[in-house]
Amino acid sequence: MQLFCFTFIFLVNLSIVSAQTMVSSAEELKNALTKIEVGQTIVWKNGTYRDIKINFNPKTIGKEKSPIILKAETAGKVIFTGNSQLLVDGKYLQAEGFYFEGKSTLEKGDVMAFSTNSFKCRITNCAVKNYGPADDLANNNWISIQGIRNEIDHCYFSGKTNQGPYLVVRYKTADDFVPGSDNAPSTYHHIHHNYFGYRTMPTDNGGEDMRIGDSKTSFTHGFNIIEYNYFEDHRLEPEVISNKSWDNIYRFNTFMNNDGSMVLRHGQKCFVYGNYFSGKTGRNMSGGIRVINANQTIFNNYLENLEGAVQERKAPICVMSGLLQSALNEYYPADSSIIAYNIVANSVGPAIVLGEGNASKGKEFVDPQNILLANNVVYNITGKNNEAVKVMGNKTSYVFINNLYALCSSNYKGFEAVKTKEIKKVNGLNSIEQKENTAIINRINARLLIHHFQLTSKEIMQFNPAWRIAKANVGVNWMK
Repeated sequence: MQLFCFTFIFLVNLSIVSAQTMVSSAEELKNALTKIEVGQTIVWKNGTYRDIKINFNPKTIGKEKSPIILKAETAGKVIFTGNSQLLVDGKYLQAEGFYFEGKSTLEKGDVMAFSTNSFKCRITNCAVKNYGPADDLANNNWISIQGIRNEIDHCYFSGKTNQGPYLVVRYKTADDFVPGSDNAPSTYHHIHHNYFGYRTMPTDNGGEDMRIGDSKTSFTHGFNIIEYNYFEDHRLEPEVISNKSWDNIYRFNTFMNNDGSMVLRHGQKCFVYGNYFSGKTGRNMSGGIRVINANQTIFNNYLENLEGAVQERKAPICVMSGLLQSALNEYYPADSSIIAYNIVANSVGPAIVLGEGNASKGKEFVDPQNILLANNVVYNITGKNNEAVKVMGNKTSYVFINNLYALCSSNYKGFEAVKTKEIKKVNGLNSIEQKENTAIINRINARLLIHHFQLTSKEIMQFNPAWRIAKANVGVNWMK
C-alpha cells in the first residue's frame, strides 16, 4: 500500500511538471503556444529582457476552471524593459508575475492589454513602475482592457510621468458606429485590489489613473465593477477616475492624498458607494466625488481632510450643472441623482456644492433637476466658506431631507444642526446615529435591481471601517 501511494504521488508530481513549459524568448513562447493544452502553464524564466513583444494567443481555448497560464518563474523576477509589451488575446487565459520597469522607449501603444477578442481572461500580480518614455508628451496607457468579462487584480502601477491614463477600458465599436446614439457591447470587467501610486504629467488633462470608456462610446452600458483599489499621490490631473459610460459600480476603493476627484464625467446610472477619501496634502487640490450626467447614485462614502474646495468643483461632493446644447464631450446636467448617507468631515468648505458649472465653454448653464440630498452628515468644515452646502443657480432644483451638520454653517431647511457630542469616533472615523429612511433605501435598491443584488439598510446607511483598505492588502505580493 505504501509503495502504491508513493508511486501515485510521484506520477501526480510528474504530470504537474510535464504540464509546464519553460520559455525565455518571444520565439520560444510562440512555439509553446502551438502545443499548449487546456489547464497547462507556460513559465517564463527569471531574468531581465529588453524589447520583448509578448503575444499570449494560444490556439487552444482554455476553460473557466482550467485556464491556460503564462507566468513568471518567480513573481517579480521576470523584468521587461525598453519597449516590451504584453497582449492577452484569447479565452480563459491568465498572465501573472511580470514586472515592467525603468525608463521605457515605448512611446505609443499599451504596456499590457487585453485584445478586443479576449473573454474571461485575467492579468494578476504584475507591476509597471517608472516605465515612462523620455518624452513626457508621448501618450500611452499602462493597461488597456478590451474584450468581455476580463479581470485585472492585485497589480501595481507607479511612476507614470507622461500623458495618458494608467488604465483604460475601451469599448469595441462597429464600423458604422454612431457616437451619441449607438451603444457598444457591454463588457462586465472586474478591476480590483490594484495599487495606483504616484503619477504626474506635463499638462493638467489626460492623466487619469483610470478612465472607463470615452466620449464617443459614453452611451454604452458598461456594467464594470471597480472595487478595493488604492489610489495614492495622484498629481495635477483633476480626475483620478474618469467614468465615461453607463451602469458602472465604484465601491470600497480608498483615495489617499490625491490632487483630483472621483468623477462621473459621462454616462448615467452609475453607483459610487462605500469609498474612503482622505486628502491632507498641503497642495490645496484634493477633491472628492464630482457628479455629472443623470441618474447617478452616491451613498455611504466617507470623505475627510479634503482641501480642494477653494475651487467649487473640487468640493468633497460636487454636483455639476450641464451646458445648453451640450456636445458629447461636454456637460450634461446631473438630473435625478441621489446623494445620501455620506459623511464629509474635517475638510475645507463648502462641503457640498450644487450647480457648479464649467464656464470655459462659453455656453449657458442648465441647472440639474430633481437632486435629492438625504441623511448626509457634514462635520467640522473650515476655510473662508464653511457652509455644509452651497447652492448655485436655481435653488428649487434640490430636495434636502434629514441632513445633519456640526461645526459649520447652513441656512437651508433639511439641514439640521447637531451638537458635537453627538458625533462619536468609531475606529478613527466620525459617526452619528442616523435615522433609517425606508423610502430612500428602497429607491436605492430599486436602482440596484439592474445589477441583480440588493443591500441591507446597514450597508446603505453605515460606513464600514473595513472598507477603508490598507495599502498592504492591494497590489503585487512581492513588492511590500
